[in-house]
Amino acid sequence: MTDDLTDGPEPIAVIGMACRVPGAADLARFWDNLVAGRSARTELSREHLLRAGVPAGQVDDPDFVPVGYLLDDVENFDAALFGMTPREAALADPQHRLFLELCHAALEHAGWDPARYSGDIGVYGGRGMETYRWQHIHANRAVMAVTDHTTIGNGNHADTFTTLASYHLNLRGPSVGVYTACSTSLVAVHTAAEALRAGECDMALAGGVSIELPADRGYLHREGAADSADGHCRPFDAAASGVVAGSGGGAVLLKRLADAVDDGDHVYAVVLGNAVNNDGAAKVGFTASGVAGQAAAIANALATAGVDPRTVTYVEASATGSPLGDAIEVEALTSVYGRADRQWCALGSVKSNIGHLSQGAGVVGLIKTALALDHGLLPASLGFTAPNPALDLAATPFYVNAALAGWEPGATPRRAAVSSFGIGGTNAHIVLQQAPARTSPAWAGSSTGRPEILTVSARTATARDTAAARLADHLATAADLDLADVAHTLRVGRAEHPYRAAVVATGLADAVTALRDPQRRLSAAAAATPRVVLLFGDQSAVPAGLGLYAAEPAFADAVDRCAAAVGRDAHDLLADPLLAPFTVGYATALLWQSWGVRPATMLGHGAGEYVAATLGGVFDLPAALRLVALHGRLVREAAADAAFTVSASAEKLAALLPPHASIVAVDGPASCVVTGPAELLERLTEPSGRKIGTRRLRTVHPSPPAVTEAMVAELTAAVAAAHPSAPSSPYLSCRTGLPVTADQTRDPAYWAGLLREPVLFGPAIATALAGGATVFLECGPGRRLAGLAQMQAPRDGVPPLHSLPAATDPTTADPAHDLVTCYAAAGRLWAHGVPLTFGGTGRRVALPGYPYERIRHWIEPDPPAPVLPPATGTAPTHAATTDAGTVIGGTVAAGGDTAAPGVAAVLAPIWSSLLGIERIRPDDDFFAIGGTSLTAVQLVAQVRSSFGVRLSMRLIFDAPTLDAMARTIEQRRAAKV
Repeated sequence: MTDDLTDGPEPIAVIGMACRVPGAADLARFWDNLVAGRSARTELSREHLLRAGVPAGQVDDPDFVPVGYLLDDVENFDAALFGMTPREAALADPQHRLFLELCHAALEHAGWDPARYSGDIGVYGGRGMETYRWQHIHANRAVMAVTDHTTIGNGNHADTFTTLASYHLNLRGPSVGVYTACSTSLVAVHTAAEALRAGECDMALAGGVSIELPADRGYLHREGAADSADGHCRPFDAAASGVVAGSGGGAVLLKRLADAVDDGDHVYAVVLGNAVNNDGAAKVGFTASGVAGQAAAIANALATAGVDPRTVTYVEASATGSPLGDAIEVEALTSVYGRADRQWCALGSVKSNIGHLSQGAGVVGLIKTALALDHGLLPASLGFTAPNPALDLAATPFYVNAALAGWEPGATPRRAAVSSFGIGGTNAHIVLQQAPARTSPAWAGSSTGRPEILTVSARTATARDTAAARLADHLATAADLDLADVAHTLRVGRAEHPYRAAVVATGLADAVTALRDPQRRLSAAAAATPRVVLLFGDQSAVPAGLGLYAAEPAFADAVDRCAAAVGRDAHDLLADPLLAPFTVGYATALLWQSWGVRPATMLGHGAGEYVAATLGGVFDLPAALRLVALHGRLVREAAADAAFTVSASAEKLAALLPPHASIVAVDGPASCVVTGPAELLERLTEPSGRKIGTRRLRTVHPSPPAVTEAMVAELTAAVAAAHPSAPSSPYLSCRTGLPVTADQTRDPAYWAGLLREPVLFGPAIATALAGGATVFLECGPGRRLAGLAQMQAPRDGVPPLHSLPAATDPTTADPAHDLVTCYAAAGRLWAHGVPLTFGGTGRRVALPGYPYERIRHWIEPDPPAPVLPPATGTAPTHAATTDAGTVIGGTVAAGGDTAAPGVAAVLAPIWSSLLGIERIRPDDDFFAIGGTSLTAVQLVAQVRSSFGVRLSMRLIFDAPTLDAMARTIEQRRAAKV
């Protein structure tokens, strides 16, 4: 025996879990119920049973047991989340729907988004009987009249149970159904573990479900049957008389342990060994249990795990509370574990809490045990008062764990085993061990004082807000979480849905406050991805102590390269009034690019154009820095006495400016920067005498008349020496307001013109907006350029954003404030649909999953037909109503002509019946709202039946809207006349 996990078969990690069982809608509630010792048993009143259709005589029978282990929301499902139409959802077996949801929830619990996982994810599982199909779908005449058997089979066949999950979650690994009765889901776990060891997939979902229909009717107990006589499941107890069926199931996400550790996954338990076999004929009957077969499976699993049975201190038994079955199971366990030492290993069965989930039972027992290993607690097996004498527990290694107990590791880590034995003799046994101690990898994040971006998204605004509230509640009680791990899990482990919210927070308490405050939540709907335009200024002072330099390697690397290019210290360079604006703008742009921002274009204000040109490949970095320094020096040599922002258009000002005044920048339709005599500009008026608004600027601007030919020649020569190239990335010229051309960038005179000619920033903003939905992102300190862009930005668009606070912002004393500003801009971009890969690294941690918005998708069977006297006269026509409220059927006249006032009025209900969508609009596209080639085939048949015309599939594809299809039908009917 060895505790070395590298010895023996490859250990398999349980990294994600999900369950929905009686009394617990999710994993967290399930564990709470186990720890509290709650039973999910429901007593059914006589009134309820009579309303449910149970005959009074049966209810009053002394052997009738009015109890059940009920699963909530069986009829409801969040179809839209999984891309299913209401009709598809209603036609799907609720067991298929539940398993799909559980697979999705297990992936979220582990913190993995399949869309961003490069490996293959397998699916293994099984479910109970096809009751829904035969008792609901086939029993509804209206539904059967418009639905073919293939469509029904897709959502109900055992063959499609796992493949539907693979399809809707886009999983590319093996997808295998497992059907071994009550041991199904544990056999699925065994099969998945072996597939991982064989390299058939990189992660695997495994589990099973069973839903009893109807579940709330109680049952009539018969002597000798497996059902409990008193409605209690009491495993190993002297009063045990059987089991009560329940509904529910679970799924686990498995991964090779070495991969899980490398990827920073949370490991709940490790599968050391697993075995499956069958009893064969060595038992009294097909449905009976066999000691030899069970013992062989147990022994094989322990041998595969390479552990001494004495180190296994808990067994989650398959026990159903059957006096004979429990005795056989204890005998099989004892024959393997030995009789030398007595009562050192605890026994339990989750069936005492939630009833027998049949095909879902084994995996739920595994989930219970994995949680117990992770928490170091052994939940009580309920209903135990005295041992069944037939078990002779005092002479075995086992005792029933009848109360919540602590579970400390001994000389070896905590170890447990899980059994599941199915009718027909397929036995499964799995040996588990507690996870190895979780150490922080070298790349792991830490939120020590650093702001983090937390992101949530959902398919609807209400689900998004619910997700934010649930995350806040979770963080409020999870003091041991690192905020960096939370941010990382949300960022990489959740699908990105259209309705989004982001918050920037420092520490868990601040995150809770931010998530609960609508003013701090950066919420939006990511419809069409907006074009990003980067803006670069030329004179903004840089805040002292930039936190970005210490926190973001991409930013620091860019600053260091600028410093190396001019032979200066990075911190000294950031204090240079001429070079710091360029350096910070350049570094900020590269930071955004490292996060995945791909700008549609760029725009610099004045010398800010050098940043755009450098990023666009016109200048190399050393040359750009030399030109920026020269340009800045020349501007100061030709600086005007005063510069003012004037609230008027360039056209208006051209006729009003006094002598020696010049327009040096056109910042917007009614905003210009003017240099000239201060005493004249301050009193600037219109011809009517109305004063024009002016505001004096502290920034330095050149006076065009003061720019000498020598200055122009010096800059021209310097640009020529830099050998500018044609741009490799697009940007807008601040001289023309239009996209810059290769001829312009290669012409030194173009760059020299920046000294004398006005900056056409406002016209360039207008050019950018003409390209479609746009978000402006200022790179550099402050939000001056973002404010200028806001003057023209549409009110219903994304507001212009800025990356850093201004140097004058009082909060810049905090080195982290620039991080908050930058991360808030990133959060807003992401919320509006800009693809981003921002943030650092971390470990995956368990967080609240998606808040499913389940609604009713259910097909009711037709009520029993009343016995009527023979009919005379004309038979009435009938209309049937489906679960979606759509009326199917109608009066049909001879020759196939309908009595409806128009073709579209009759066609719309046909669409509704096929798609399960109540309201059909004239411009709805059949395929865009959920139609498939298979439902189109059914549509052709319905059109022929209702209108007496044949539509080819080509005509359906060519005229897919309701209005166009109705016109096509009318044309073909007219052609027949």
